[in-house]
This record gives sequence, structure tokens and C-alpha cells, in this order.
Amino acid sequence: MNEKLIQSQKRLHDSLFELYMQGGLELFQAAARGMKRELIIRLETSALTPEKGEIIHYYAVNRWDEEHEFDEWAKPSVALTAEAERILGVTNSQLAHCRSTAVVLDDFCEFAEI
Repeated sequence: MNEKLIQSQKRLHDSLFELYMQGGLELFQAAARGMKRELIIRLETSALTPEKGEIIHYYAVNRWDEEHEFDEWAKPSVALTAEAERILGVTNSQLAHCRSTAVVLDDFCEFAEI
């Protein structure tokens, strides 16, 4: 392993130990969760191809912190077909009370820091 990386890891270890000594286990765990942020993202569209539909389900979770999650359905601008309802397992009446795709997309991008 290269020396620069070893020194960086040692500084990180020392910093986390210092947090633990000053703030206890709770502060240490909060810092450890913040060290890594890798999002697992799943999107579902309102049609069988992205060209014909729009994203109506936005889901993302931090691989290292399951409490850091975004999960929201959006109301499509065009109603789902019966086939899309069957495949997705959600109906137009269930999506009728959701926020618009544009609003959900803005919040999703903020969550994902895009």
C-alpha cells in the first residue's frame, strides 16, 4: 500500500478514536456513517421504455446507512396504461395523490446531491 494512503487511513482512524473519546459511541457511529456515501438507486418509469414514459418511482438508499433513504412515487403527467399498472403493481388512483414528477425529481436530485 502506498505511504500516503497509509498515513491518510491512520489520520482517519485517529480522528474517529478522538470522536469516540470525546462524545462516546453515539458520536463515533454518526461519524462512521458519514464516512461513506454510496447510493443504490432504483427508478421506475410509467411505460415500458424510457422514451415513451417518465420516471414515477424514485428510490435511493445509502449503502452504508439504511436510514439515509429516499423513496417516493410521483404522479405521471399521462395516466398509466392497464398493462403498466399490472407490471408496476400500482394504479392511477394510488398515484393521483402523489406530487408531480418535476417536484419529486427536484427533491430526489437534492437528496442525491446531483
